[in-house]
Amino acid sequence: MNPKQLSRYLRQILLGSVLTMTVLAACLVWQVTVAQTARRWLSHSDRVTTSLDLLQKLIDDQETSLRGYQLTGDPQMLDPFKAANNRIEPLFGSLHQAIADNPKQSAGLTLMQERYERWLAFAQKMLTENPAGLRDPQLNEQGKILMDQVRAAAFELQSREAALRRQRYDDAQREERRTLRFISLGGPLAGLLLGLFMVMRLRAVSRAYSRSAAELEHRAQELHTGREWLQTTLESIGDAVIACDSEGNVDFLNAVAQKLTGWTATEAKGKPLTTVFHIVNEETRAVCENPVDKVRRLNTVVGLANHTVLISKDGREYVIDDSASPIRGDDDRMLGVVLVFRDVTELRRTEAALLANEKLAIAGRLAASIAHEIHNPLDSIANLLYLIKDEKNSAKSAEYLGFAQQELDRVMQISRTMLSLYREPSSPAELDLRELLESVLLLLDRRLAEQHIVLVRDFPERVIIQGFPGELRQVLTNVIVNAAEASGAHGRIAIRLESVPPEEFRGAGAVIEVRDSGAGIEEGAAASLFQPFFTTKGERGTGLGLWVSLGIVQKHGGTMRIMNSTAPDYPGALVRIFLPTRTMATSMRRNKALKAGPE
Repeated sequence: MNPKQLSRYLRQILLGSVLTMTVLAACLVWQVTVAQTARRWLSHSDRVTTSLDLLQKLIDDQETSLRGYQLTGDPQMLDPFKAANNRIEPLFGSLHQAIADNPKQSAGLTLMQERYERWLAFAQKMLTENPAGLRDPQLNEQGKILMDQVRAAAFELQSREAALRRQRYDDAQREERRTLRFISLGGPLAGLLLGLFMVMRLRAVSRAYSRSAAELEHRAQELHTGREWLQTTLESIGDAVIACDSEGNVDFLNAVAQKLTGWTATEAKGKPLTTVFHIVNEETRAVCENPVDKVRRLNTVVGLANHTVLISKDGREYVIDDSASPIRGDDDRMLGVVLVFRDVTELRRTEAALLANEKLAIAGRLAASIAHEIHNPLDSIANLLYLIKDEKNSAKSAEYLGFAQQELDRVMQISRTMLSLYREPSSPAELDLRELLESVLLLLDRRLAEQHIVLVRDFPERVIIQGFPGELRQVLTNVIVNAAEASGAHGRIAIRLESVPPEEFRGAGAVIEVRDSGAGIEEGAAASLFQPFFTTKGERGTGLGLWVSLGIVQKHGGTMRIMNSTAPDYPGALVRIFLPTRTMATSMRRNKALKAGPE
C-alpha cells in the first residue's frame, strides 16, 4: 500500500466518525427542537388561557361596577368600569395576535369582541343619555342578555383553548419520551455502526499492505523495463530532445540533440543548459531567455521565439523551433524540463523561395494588365502627334499637346506604381491607404473593365498608417484579384476603407473590407485558406497568395480574416484586414520576412 492509499483510508475512518457523530447530533438536535416546539405551544396555550381569564374578569368587573352604580347611584362605583375599559381594548389586540395562527379561535375572539362592544355601547348610552333607565327592568333585561352573549362567546373560546392545551400537553409528553428513547438507543447504535466501519477499513488496510508487498518487486521490474524502452524511444525519434533537472542542469541528450549542440551525452550531463544549449536571436544576436527559466516562470509549456538560432559547440548555426515543457511528478511538483526542437534551416530557405516565387507570380499577373494600360495612352499620344503635324491652327495644336501630356502623365503614373512594388523604404513609412488603394485599382483597371465588373468604392476619408507600401500593395492586389476571379464576368466588388478607434486589446488603426458577388467560401474550406499550397482555383492557383498576404499583415501587427458576406448584393466572400496605425515592423524584420516567409 502506498502512502496515498493509507491516507485515503485514514481520511475515510475520520470522515466516517465525523459523519456518524454529525448525523447523530443532527437527529438529536432535531428531536430536541421538536420537543421544545411542543413545549412552546403548551406555554402559548397557557398564555392565551391566562389572557382570556383576565379578559373575562375585567368584563365581569365592568358589569359589577355598573350594577353597583345602579343600586347606589354613587358615581365612584363606576371607577372600576372606567379602569377596566382602558385595559380591555389592548387585551383584545394582544389576544388577536396570539391566536392569529388558529382561524377558528380568531373568529371566536372576533365574535366575543363584537358582542362585548354591543354591550359596552348599550351601557355607555344608558350612562350618558338615560341614567334613570338603569332602574328600568326591561332595559336591565336587555343588558343582561347582551352580557350573557359575551360570556357564551368567552366560554367557547376558553373551552377550545383548554382542548388545545390538553392536546399540546400530550404532544409535549410524547416528544419528551421520544427524545429519551432516541438518546438511550441512538448513541449505542451509532457507536456499533462506527465500530463496524472502522474494522472494515482496517481490514482493507491490512489486505492492501499484503498486496503491496507482492507488487513492489513486479513494479520495480516494470519500471526498469519502461526506462529502457523510453531511453530507446528518445534515442530513435527524429527531433532533438534535451531533459534537465529542476535546477536547469542537463540530464539527457538524444542522438539528434548531440549532433545539433556538438556535445556528447557524457560531456553535457550535469552542466547548465545555457552552456550546452546556446541560443540567440537570429536578427539581433541577443542571447535568448533560458527555456528552463521561462518554463519555471510561466509554469506551462512554452514555445521558442521566432528566429531562434542554436550555436553548436563547434560554432555552427542552426535555425530551430519547437517547445519546452515541464516534467511533473505525481504531486504536480515540477521535477525538470524537457526541450524538443528541430533544425528548420532548410524549411526557412524553402519558404523564402516560395515567397519570392509568389511575388514574381503577382508581377507576372499584373504584366498583362499594365501592358494594356500603357498601350492605350501610347496609341492616343501617337494619334494626337499625327494631328499636330498637319494642324495649322496653333490653338488647336496646343489643345492636342495638352491631351498628349495627360496621356503621358497616365503612362508615367502606371510606371511609377509598378516600380513601387519593389522599391521599398528601409523602415516603415507613413502612407495614405486611400491613395494606396487607388494606385492598386489603377493597375487593375483594365482587367476589371474587361470583365465588366462593377466596382463600388467607399473611401470617405484619408487614413494614414505606418507600413511598407510595396508589401501592402501586394496584399491588396492579391485580395482584389481573388475577388474579381470569384465574381466572374459582370460581377460586383465593394471595397470599404475606414479608420477605427482603439479597443481594449487593440490599438487604433484602419479596416479594409473587400466583398464580392461570387459563390462564397465552401463549407470546410475556411480553416485551410491560409495554409500554403491550398487553393480553390484548381490548376490556375498556386495556393501561396493568401499565405504570403497573411504573413505580411501579421508582420505589420494586423489581422486578416475571410468569411462569407451577409450583404444581399454581395453574397460571396468578405475579406477583412485590420492594420494598426503604428507598426512594430522594422527593415530587418521585413528583410527576414522576404527570406523566410510569414511568421
